[in-house]
Amino acid sequence: MTNKVVNFFKKMVEVLFSFQSLQKGKILIIDEVPYSGSNSYSFYRFLKGSNESLKVELLRTDPKKKVKSYLKRIYKIKGSQIVITSHGLPCLLKRKNQVMIQFWHGIPLKAMGLMDRSLTTNSKKDTIKLWNKTDVLISSSKTYNTLMNACVGIYKDCYVITGFPRNDYLFAGGKLDKLLSKFGQRIDGRKVVLFSPTFRKGYLNRTEGVTRDKNIFGFENFDSVKFNEFLNKEGILFIAKLHPIEEEFYKEIYKNDNFRNFLLLTSDILSENDIDLYEILPDVDLMISDYSSIYFDFLLLDRPIMFLAPDLKEYENIRGFLLNPYDFWTPGPKVSTQFQLENYITQMLSGEDVYSNERKKIREILFEYQGGNSSERVFNQVIKRYLKSYVQGGSR
Repeated sequence: MTNKVVNFFKKMVEVLFSFQSLQKGKILIIDEVPYSGSNSYSFYRFLKGSNESLKVELLRTDPKKKVKSYLKRIYKIKGSQIVITSHGLPCLLKRKNQVMIQFWHGIPLKAMGLMDRSLTTNSKKDTIKLWNKTDVLISSSKTYNTLMNACVGIYKDCYVITGFPRNDYLFAGGKLDKLLSKFGQRIDGRKVVLFSPTFRKGYLNRTEGVTRDKNIFGFENFDSVKFNEFLNKEGILFIAKLHPIEEEFYKEIYKNDNFRNFLLLTSDILSENDIDLYEILPDVDLMISDYSSIYFDFLLLDRPIMFLAPDLKEYENIRGFLLNPYDFWTPGPKVSTQFQLENYITQMLSGEDVYSNERKKIREILFEYQGGNSSERVFNQVIKRYLKSYVQGGSR
């Protein structure tokens, strides 16, 4: 079926479910990608822990039951007065007196939406149409407002600068030891390195840059035995967490690579332990990333970051970047071989940190608030406002 036919049936379903009454003050929080830095789930936890009288519901979809999950999703959305999401508007039609709050899921470095050169003109028109149904878009700074607007084309003033709920985890106690205990381990004085890249496969049925078929880093040449010896010698716990979109392609390939000093952290492991990826970031001494938004948030901890980008030119040609030049926006050394990777890990964990000023520059550009309490600000500046209006004016 064509997209037009699919959207027609979706609209009919939404119209049908719109005949139910709208529950006054009902807050529906949609968690699209659980445990991988979810703004939705972290805010849900905050609301459940701060006010038991609130009518709050968390909604997750079951990818194995697509039709049933879709119908349940639309039914829940059409009956809720406040709908919070982090992955685009969750429906095609918004009801009158319904509020759509967008958390999104990261500061964009790579091109997306209107800036993605691969999208058609019609797709970009649909992007503008859907995103302009957003009532509130949670932001970290005025710079973030500009970046997002370049990608989604919102022509109304809906940005509220509060910081992102998931970043509250950075300023709480880390939960890595709790997670490791499931494997019979602890940190035990080891330095912790987290490798958290963005995806290359799984988006729009295309491949963007190098794949991880040969090794988890995408290097042309890599000796896993030598790397494990390096980790043991240096006393390093190396954690690799692939993007949820890409994880399904590789978790079976590398599941047996878990050693004492190397852990392939999957969404399943995080889910089983009810721990979000961001809840282990306080325990991380060094992050390695590429084009993923996670490194922007990690800047708030002011710890070293390394960038593994062996496919930089290829990725830029295929996907493109929203922020240029890449070197300015990525405050850390760039590596493309195993030798460079091991060499810089040793240097940076020994205290040789020459990128502190560069990190500070980017941090101050992108974050108006550089501490915790983002969830509290969202509640006080946004949720309270709409809940108050429902009490005073009622709803239809």
